[in-house]
Amino acid sequence: MKETGGGVSTRVETEVRAVILVPAYGQPSLTAEALHTAVTQRTEFAFAVVVVNDGCSSPETHDICLNFSAAYPGKVFYLKKSNGGLSAARNSGIEFALRAFPALEAVYFLDCDNHIGPLLLQRMVDALRASDETVGWAYADVDKFGFASFHDTSGDYSPLEHLFRSFCEAGSAVSRRMLDAGIRFDAAMRKGVEDWDFWLQGLGEGFRGVHVPDAGFRYRRRGESMLVEAERDFAPILAYIRGKHSRLYNVNAVLSMEIEARSRYAIYHPDTGLVRCMTAVGQDQLMTLDHYLVRLLRAVERPGYGLCPGHLFFMDQTLYDILERWHLLAGLLWKLEYAVTSATIAACSIVVRSSTALTLSWTSVAASRLTAQHIPSPPETAQIVAIEAGALLAHHFPDGGFAHGNHWHTVKPLSGRFFNLALGCAQEIETPRPAAEGLACLRRALDDVATRESRALWRAAKRDRYRAQAAVPRDFYGELFNTPSVFPAATGQCVALVIDEASSASVARAAQLGDALRKEGDVLHLVTFGERFSGQYKDLDAFAELVSLPLASLCGRVEPARQDYLGASLPLLDWRDRQAALATLAAYSLVVSVESAVVHLVAGALRQLKVRTWAFLAEHQARSAGDLVTACAAFEQAYDAIFPETRQMLQLCRGLGIPPGKLRFGPGAARESIATLKGPDTTASAVEQNRSFSA
Repeated sequence: MKETGGGVSTRVETEVRAVILVPAYGQPSLTAEALHTAVTQRTEFAFAVVVVNDGCSSPETHDICLNFSAAYPGKVFYLKKSNGGLSAARNSGIEFALRAFPALEAVYFLDCDNHIGPLLLQRMVDALRASDETVGWAYADVDKFGFASFHDTSGDYSPLEHLFRSFCEAGSAVSRRMLDAGIRFDAAMRKGVEDWDFWLQGLGEGFRGVHVPDAGFRYRRRGESMLVEAERDFAPILAYIRGKHSRLYNVNAVLSMEIEARSRYAIYHPDTGLVRCMTAVGQDQLMTLDHYLVRLLRAVERPGYGLCPGHLFFMDQTLYDILERWHLLAGLLWKLEYAVTSATIAACSIVVRSSTALTLSWTSVAASRLTAQHIPSPPETAQIVAIEAGALLAHHFPDGGFAHGNHWHTVKPLSGRFFNLALGCAQEIETPRPAAEGLACLRRALDDVATRESRALWRAAKRDRYRAQAAVPRDFYGELFNTPSVFPAATGQCVALVIDEASSASVARAAQLGDALRKEGDVLHLVTFGERFSGQYKDLDAFAELVSLPLASLCGRVEPARQDYLGASLPLLDWRDRQAALATLAAYSLVVSVESAVVHLVAGALRQLKVRTWAFLAEHQARSAGDLVTACAAFEQAYDAIFPETRQMLQLCRGLGIPPGKLRFGPGAARESIATLKGPDTTASAVEQNRSFSA
């Protein structure tokens, strides 16, 4: 590689704080324009321009680069190399800059057909200097010319959004600390979007971006370009990026970012006037209703993804506290969230009665079909109401820009899904207040805030709202994992013990199993898919959350649909219920079927999402041992381990061909299996264990 620098002195080299890196290939006249905007930067520090000729066959490109280096000695450095693509050219420039300029703080990437304003470099470096060590790059708004438009990237940087939307252009400045961490462009990517991959590398190493307003970046839009070509064949590029960054593109990593952003639920408490923003219970932020509504209106006017949760709930603080104390809160929020995937609005009416055990009994009020684009009133008795914030805005301001991008509710089959919940508990409480007045109060406040903030004028403006919206889980989970959301289980070692119909006996069995898991430090959730739940308080102490999501395929019918495998009866879930079960269990590190045929049906999909799966086969009053074992054997390939409770079940498992390496049997099998199943190789130890219990 040939380097030309115009005889720069060592003193100047040691003073250079920033580099503008310009890869050059073809388009010599455009390259000259780009270099002119680079050398005329006005800064308070010394900077250099490094231009890399990527083996361009045009002699004019070489002449222009050479002339600039001669005209600006000590400022423009010309590198010429064989063709290797845009990424390789940038990497060559990066390595040169790191060697040549020991005081280097940042490198700005300028493509040879773009322009930058005279203060851009100063503003970029200032932003990096003002940030902490977690900030790895600074990015600007994109003012496009040619085909004119404006790409607004304002708002706090969102790691969650960056996973599914490339909003940081290549025309950004990377900090020295990120380059020192070994982050480089992927030279194998020669079809575009290599800048997205570069920033995702930084994200994977713990770095974040920072937005720089009014930086002065101008991007040339043309009918044909490298980006346009990449967009035509984007699927393989996207698959490559997600495969390469698998540590970022998995359920738990995405959920962790969502929990950090507190971007799923906004819960308005009418009795306190406060709004709670959160994704997971216990990790929240409280704000006034006025503050929340300003955020909501701004979310659909300007980018700021994640600052405003997309699911809006109405519930008194007193009811919230009661549900949290009984470990029912997360599951109830999840049920109503899932209800609004198929309806514009959902609501729950709770009746509390005295009981010696904790009991739940769900009934579904007939859902109303969507006959027009409207939001029906929830039942007057409902104490919890849920709606998507975007649907509320689109209905409240039907004639303005707030409706843009918020018409998801119009493609849902139902206008309202309403439920009754009979809750039995030992503690006497007052009947919770209805939430209808809270909904009416918020809508009145929404009008007041919109008027005060002059949003009426903004609604009428024709603006590009590509990134302007409240955050909703379907933006990323649907695309990445083929499910509209996932239950926000606590990150880390969180285990789901699953029962289809939760009787006191089955809950006690799950609690006994949970004791072995809990001693290893795991957080336990009890998940049920039936309409009714009953559990003794002493057994429920083992569980951090009780998640109850009745599936329509199992409930509310005289004879639920069934399917048979070699005479063993299994439920037949429709696609929506299968998706709901998968979404409920996808974020757990381990899913254990205690008495759940539903887990059989989704265990394979869970394994694809890197979730470990166990099946416990215990004696059951209503089903024979042969029926239980045969049903499990149909799906044994999807399980990491199977635990038969009796010697008869063990023999049946062997007879039906379940591999010995998966079978665990005997006293303490669950506790002894935890350590081995978390290791890389479990087959040998499992075989030895089962030999000791051979017939």
